[in-house]
Amino acid sequence: MASWNSATPAAGPASVPGAERGIVRRGASEGVFDLRRLPVGPALEPFAEHVWCVSWDRRGAPPHESRTIPFPSVHLTVEHGEPGEVRHGHPVPATLLHGVVTRAFRVRLSGSGWVVGVKFHPGGWAAWSGGDAGALTDRVVPAPARWAAAGADVLAAGTVEERAALLVAALGEVAPEPSQEYLDVLALVARMRDDAGLVRAGQVADLAGCTPRTLQRRFLRLVGVGPKWVLNRFRLQEAALLLERDPDADLAGVAAKLGWYDQAHFSNDFRRILGERPGRYAAAARRSAG
Repeated sequence: MASWNSATPAAGPASVPGAERGIVRRGASEGVFDLRRLPVGPALEPFAEHVWCVSWDRRGAPPHESRTIPFPSVHLTVEHGEPGEVRHGHPVPATLLHGVVTRAFRVRLSGSGWVVGVKFHPGGWAAWSGGDAGALTDRVVPAPARWAAAGADVLAAGTVEERAALLVAALGEVAPEPSQEYLDVLALVARMRDDAGLVRAGQVADLAGCTPRTLQRRFLRLVGVGPKWVLNRFRLQEAALLLERDPDADLAGVAAKLGWYDQAHFSNDFRRILGERPGRYAAAARRSAG
């Protein structure tokens, strides 16, 4: 359900770094679902970015596919929907753990339903839980029994605020002290997101003061994916946002600006994640703007 974690919030924290990134065909999602972001509270704040609460009612309307370029984050969600509905391979209602998604994330919205989820910082779920994020990558699994019980309380709550508060309280109650290793990785990921000059994993290893191999192992365990993948994902998010804003942008210039070796490599990476080349994506954005 990471599909909504990048969308512009209807209410919630005023400034989330990179909040505009990751949305695919943002104009097509307007009015399809309602989204709110709410704070996670001081106990959970070292590990999680926010609680996101999304609801929709497509009864009498065609189903809608929502698509994003996800962040390198694990999500814990409580999901409600139509009787007999199966979402992410699991019958709802359900409490689920979503690992990092290495391709574009797609979810089909039909009928009515809602989701309340916690978006962990990169590395935050592993640091909070003691688990191995790499074991969750590209997987959606039922949450452990303790969190399923907390999910049952969330499902019984009447308002968005009550649902979010119950989930935050349950997770924050067992939050440990964040380790220095995790805090160092979190700072590195923020630098990778914001510093356009970082385009190679070797540069990140130099910043971390370790070998590329050591950094790779650390990222796979804490974040769920390697540093090269994280760099590539942030640059792809930036490229998609740029093409949405300026569909006539020179593609070779975009590739060079964001650190690709050439336009062909940029185009192949873009197509691998989104299923279409950047020129076609830009043309669709141009038609939508017109």
